[in-house]
Amino acid sequence: MANMLAVAEETRMQVTLIRRGGWGKADVKEVDFAGDLAILKDFADKSWPVRLLGRHQVVREIRALARLQGIAGIPACYGPDGRHGVLLERIPGERITRWCRRRPAEISRMFEKLVRLVDAVHARGVAHIDLRKRDNILVTEAGEPYLIDFNASCCFDPGTLAARLIFPLLRRIDASAVLKWKARLAPGLLDETDRRRHRRLEWLRRLWIFN
Repeated sequence: MANMLAVAEETRMQVTLIRRGGWGKADVKEVDFAGDLAILKDFADKSWPVRLLGRHQVVREIRALARLQGIAGIPACYGPDGRHGVLLERIPGERITRWCRRRPAEISRMFEKLVRLVDAVHARGVAHIDLRKRDNILVTEAGEPYLIDFNASCCFDPGTLAARLIFPLLRRIDASAVLKWKARLAPGLLDETDRRRHRRLEWLRRLWIFN
């Protein structure tokens, strides 16, 4: 990891601001990384309280992505960039909402892949918990879903009390998000079991802050 970051510092030729984050949010930048493009989520230009909060988010995201490396649909994490940023693979995709509007005939297959992807993330002991935000699910031109922005995620070790009591709840939050997008973008894909589950999870969601 240190060698990759050294390469990043030596080869970074330009930084392009993609989106300036609001209060408590990282600025998102596009940077050169070893001759390719990468995404830098960066708190360096924020006020000191936000930088302090940002360091916590950076650590949380790196920890989650370290567990998930090797899963198709998870961006590569190149590690921290200084004390207030994280350098990530640039995913050439678009929001799930926009992709589904353009590719209605391929939605069913994409959702099958998305369900498997979320299951694979959960199998590594990670809950994303912010998949209801449309920016956090990208779909490539080839129809491959990707999950991004793990700064609010939670990691659980097998056999712990938190894994037994809290992780099941957070898995349901992720499942609720997938059903939300399916109900909104492809309601014809919902069977009766899905509809009942969606109603039950929507009720549960009212108790959760990530709406």
